[in-house]
Amino acid sequence: MNGSQKFGIICLIIITVVYVYFSFFNKEGFNFPMRDQESEEQINPFVKPSDNAENTEIKPVKKEIKTVKIYVTDSKGNLRSVNRKCDISVEKSCFNYAIKELLSAPSDWEKSNKGLSSEIPAGTKILSVREGSNNILIDLSSSFESGGGAESTYIRVRQLIKTSLANTKLPVYLYINGKQADVIGGEGIMIKQPLTEKSLDD
Repeated sequence: MNGSQKFGIICLIIITVVYVYFSFFNKEGFNFPMRDQESEEQINPFVKPSDNAENTEIKPVKKEIKTVKIYVTDSKGNLRSVNRKCDISVEKSCFNYAIKELLSAPSDWEKSNKGLSSEIPAGTKILSVREGSNNILIDLSSSFESGGGAESTYIRVRQLIKTSLANTKLPVYLYINGKQADVIGGEGIMIKQPLTEKSLDD
């Protein structure tokens, strides 16, 4: 028996002993250490971490729209109502919004396409709109009663009255520069307060 044969027999004996040991004496058998799946996920740079923020549905803010009416004049000088959309989530008060829209109406499109106009002077400003539980006070700048003559003044007050009544059930009072407007304009037009459909009747 030469050296190569002896080496082969020795190797065979060693392999046999190892096999017998792991097969019959070691209950765990051939147990090679393996990486834990959870650990692998933690260190694997190719695993995208879950992002709860991305999966959270962002609900859009629901708009609540209220239609308000304002009154302007048509090509024949008659009062005519037009609608405006008040976004309650933006505007503090839709009544205040209606008065603000009245002072800026009509729009350029309404002027050119519908022939609408207004007798309210362009420089008129809202000084305040105070809404209480029992009444509403509208305070306008003195520009409201300037220019245009008696007929124009009469119509602009009617615009304000009808706009006010269309957008609240509370009594509304008109003030000019902080004073209740019982008489308005250079022609001395009398106004009965609170504002009603009969406020301009003699």
